[in-house]
Amino acid sequence: VVIAIIAILIALLLPAVQQAREAARRTQCRNNLKQLGLALHNYHNSHLTFPPGVIQQADLGEQWTWPFHLLPYIDQGPLYNQLNTNHYTGGCTYNGSVMGTQLPALLCPSDTPANNNWTCYARINYLANTGVGIVRKETVPTHNVGVFYQQSKTRIRDITDGTSVTIGLSEIITVAGTDNDMRGVWCYAEGPFYQHDWTPNTSIPDEIRTDRCDNTDPAAPCTGAYTNHATRAMRMAARSRHEGGVHSLLMDGAVRFISENINLQTWQNLGLYDDNNVVGEF
Repeated sequence: VVIAIIAILIALLLPAVQQAREAARRTQCRNNLKQLGLALHNYHNSHLTFPPGVIQQADLGEQWTWPFHLLPYIDQGPLYNQLNTNHYTGGCTYNGSVMGTQLPALLCPSDTPANNNWTCYARINYLANTGVGIVRKETVPTHNVGVFYQQSKTRIRDITDGTSVTIGLSEIITVAGTDNDMRGVWCYAEGPFYQHDWTPNTSIPDEIRTDRCDNTDPAAPCTGAYTNHATRAMRMAARSRHEGGVHSLLMDGAVRFISENINLQTWQNLGLYDDNNVVGEF
């Protein structure tokens, strides 16, 4: 009888313990984004602009994504100093030890890290917003882009919609069990970005490179949308393991938990920094 009572008590207490643990993980996830907000603003104070989404170099292609530029501002100065910027980031030959380094400041403990066999492509959970539509190039018109894109040099004064209603970073789920999926890879141009085409945690599949879409995780569906890696025509939604929504970093440094049921137009307005649309309640 005593054993039966103990078993019942454990069964009753276990969900509460699990909920408490997830609450702690969710708080840490939020705090990580808050620290990234401070890092972004410290970068802005030093360079008078937020870091570029990704740098385009004529001889090397698209290299050096925004997390590289933030390394000195998230206590990763020694790692930053190991970079050899004369070589590309499209393989393990150069800078492999740097690119394969897990960055705790960019991991959400609510997600299970994707411990795959890649030695030079570590993943992160916090991605930069490129706006609505496929990842933008430097030459596209304004009014449809997020804060971060190729060759971006967004300043606080450029965010005319208001920093308190413009999202800079949000979450994504890392995909375990595959060495092919580039979503969340922090050092590669197809990895550390997401778009505002769909609301958070949508069932609509992310559109990624065809030969990279072999994931079976229902929480992070994908479909092949292009074949040439130079096209970069991906569209990825914000996703998390949290129930009901995602954490998002606003460009004033505040972190908000945004419901997956948010109005799509409102979500898209939050993803654009100078479209002059009024953002409703969120």
